[in-house]
Amino acid sequence: MSLFGLFGKKQPPFDPTEGDPNVAPGLGLIQAGDGAALGALYAGLPPADRVHFIDSVGLLSEIAAPLPPLDSHPAMPAIHGGLCYVWAHRLRGNATADLTSDGQFMDMAEMAFHAQDLLARASQQTPGDSALHAFRIRAIMLTGGEDGVFEEICAGLKATGEANLLAEMARLNYLTAKWHGSHEEMYGVADAAAADPANAAFLSLPARAWIEEWLYETGMNDVREEQEAFRTRRYSEDFRAEIAALDDRFHALLVDLPAPSQVERQFAHNSFAMLFHLNRDKARLKAHLEAIGSTPTGMPWGYIFGENVPKKLNKLRKSVGLAQF
Repeated sequence: MSLFGLFGKKQPPFDPTEGDPNVAPGLGLIQAGDGAALGALYAGLPPADRVHFIDSVGLLSEIAAPLPPLDSHPAMPAIHGGLCYVWAHRLRGNATADLTSDGQFMDMAEMAFHAQDLLARASQQTPGDSALHAFRIRAIMLTGGEDGVFEEICAGLKATGEANLLAEMARLNYLTAKWHGSHEEMYGVADAAAADPANAAFLSLPARAWIEEWLYETGMNDVREEQEAFRTRRYSEDFRAEIAALDDRFHALLVDLPAPSQVERQFAHNSFAMLFHLNRDKARLKAHLEAIGSTPTGMPWGYIFGENVPKKLNKLRKSVGLAQF
């Protein structure tokens, strides 16, 4: 037996930037202390790409790393605030509350409240930036907020006039049953965004809403009648026809509407791919896996694959006849 047969095939690493080409330059500008260039880079990105940029830079940078001065560019309060939110989330960790220490919660809260202060300043300085409102929503999910704060932030988001897929995802997530809403409220966000979409990627929000419903009904809800109602709907022909029609409309609008940004496109294909994986439609799954290529997103795949997204996704690719990456 060959010695090499004793070892498993080397698995592809997960790209924490999820293919975002702006992250490396952004990290370099932070290291160089060039706030003017960093702010210009951020401000020049499409709306959802701004959110993704901050998410990735925050994930890859040192927590509480020195940042360029707030007055070096009008967008710097939004950048500071967004990064502090991501750092707060990292300080908390991803474990359930019973496995998270008091120290982690305290560190998270301190950073999250600092993020909120910075984002409040940003909302006055650059109110037309929809990305900062996405981070405001996420921040109050970590710390809680007074009555009416969520609605106030959503009003600010709407007033920007920007169609921001990831800001809508933040609203959707806030209104999930596991957080502060219900399935009905969550689908209200998704369906409204898909009814008159800025581009095809917004049709993936109903797919993400269903994934959130699946997560809740299969792992969090202990009301048997509601679990059974979900299963009945999930395996019905009407539901299969509904998601097939959504997918068909998505592909049609890729041609008929303005092209999604790179971030929006990856978000959409990963969301649809998981939808069709969970519902065992290999033909539709294959099309989206092919579009994803070698840069999957950590979510929603993390719900089922944990930290092994590239390895597990390669198995899915093989199962539908695609080459592994």
